[in-house]
Amino acid sequence: MEPENWSETDPIGNYDRLTILLDVALNNAAKATNLHEAKGFLIEMQSCFKGLKLLREHRETLYSRLQEAFAAVNRKIEEEKMEFEYDALSSYADLKPEVSEALRRVSESDDLKEVWESLLRIQDRMKTARLLRENRNELQSILQQAFEAVKLRRDNERNVWEQEAQSNYQRLKTLVDQGLRQAEESHEYKETREFLKKIQSEFKGTKMVPEKRGELYSRLQAAFDLLGKRLDDFFRNKKKNWEVKMKFTLSRLSADIFELETSLKKDEDYLKDLEDQLDIIVFAGKEHEALAGLQARISSVRLSMEQKLNKIAGLENDKRELENRIEDPQN
Repeated sequence: MEPENWSETDPIGNYDRLTILLDVALNNAAKATNLHEAKGFLIEMQSCFKGLKLLREHRETLYSRLQEAFAAVNRKIEEEKMEFEYDALSSYADLKPEVSEALRRVSESDDLKEVWESLLRIQDRMKTARLLRENRNELQSILQQAFEAVKLRRDNERNVWEQEAQSNYQRLKTLVDQGLRQAEESHEYKETREFLKKIQSEFKGTKMVPEKRGELYSRLQAAFDLLGKRLDDFFRNKKKNWEVKMKFTLSRLSADIFELETSLKKDEDYLKDLEDQLDIIVFAGKEHEALAGLQARISSVRLSMEQKLNKIAGLENDKRELENRIEDPQN
């Protein structure tokens, strides 16, 4: 805002030109989008007074208008500062208990995934929250402690899991090796098959590295296949043992039916739990996505139960036919 044509001998002309510049500066300050930008217009205008020849009353009039503008801008800056500090302290008062609670939960909660997600939500809120620098630094420090504590617990749990998985692998490997030997050598076919099934049940819910689980399960399946082949050879070469073979098959059907009925009972209990959850969600009026997902799981369980019922019916029919054949081999 460099004025042109200032005069060292015409204070009236200087006053007129300075009045125009002051009006422009005050107008620019009023329209400014930022209070500090507005103050900058006034400071720039103030520099125009230095060394300029003016009548005393004119200088005082113009300077008074400029100082009033300065005072108005400073008041607004102070009000804005006070408003920021109030919002910052309110945000700090809201966030401090949440951050402290999150840090406490890291050592107590069993659901580390949920704790981690809650820390991320707090972190996102802090990014947009108004906070004093020292308060922000304090909260970020506590939050970082919580993140590091979660990572440490995850590492510790992973180490414990890996140790347990290795122990399970060694234990099951010993059993699988024994099962393979029995499948190759033993003539106690029924007992060997039951032993292999017992080993198979040991896999369920056991922590193990997927590759090692696959390795052992493949060897166990090879034992089942070998035992099955030996049984086929035995029954084919020993016609006199036909009834033994039939009873063995009957026992297998009974076991399969029992397993299916046991599985069906678990499905019934699970279906009841899902239907109870559905009633709760419908009553609570929760989101459509959760409702649709639950309904899909219910439909899947019902379909599985229907398939198992059909399979049980088929197995029971096979069992009756086999029992009739055993009672009357000539038929």
